[in-house]
Amino acid sequence: MKRIHEQPGERLEHDKGTHHEKLLSPLEVMKKTGGVAHQIIPKEGGRPPDGMLAVYRERLTYTFILNKEVASIHFERGKREIYFRGHNILNMELSPEQVKAMKDLQGILSEDEQGKLLFNDYVATLGHILADKHK
Repeated sequence: MKRIHEQPGERLEHDKGTHHEKLLSPLEVMKKTGGVAHQIIPKEGGRPPDGMLAVYRERLTYTFILNKEVASIHFERGKREIYFRGHNILNMELSPEQVKAMKDLQGILSEDEQGKLLFNDYVATLGHILADKHK
């Protein structure tokens, strides 16, 4: 705690023993708590993808290039929600390219060691949301 009469840079006696850790970036926090982020490994003979997959407990984020722009798909298993570029897809009108990207993620998850943990829930959630949107 700093008092008004304190000189700049001067510490109060009771503050001298406290230890303040450096603030961590979200990626550092994820790594420290056991999350995994890695580049997608292409199938043999396949085109190297431009994507990164980060899986952490009950959620995943897939970042990739779509139409020469960075895009991301985020899935939260606990909430059963999917976000495209930060927007809940329930509240969006999806383009065919966006739907294709979300369906392509199914294949990526099925082949990825960490992605397999969320594969079934992602497929079920996406199927449910797309079915509701096309009623």
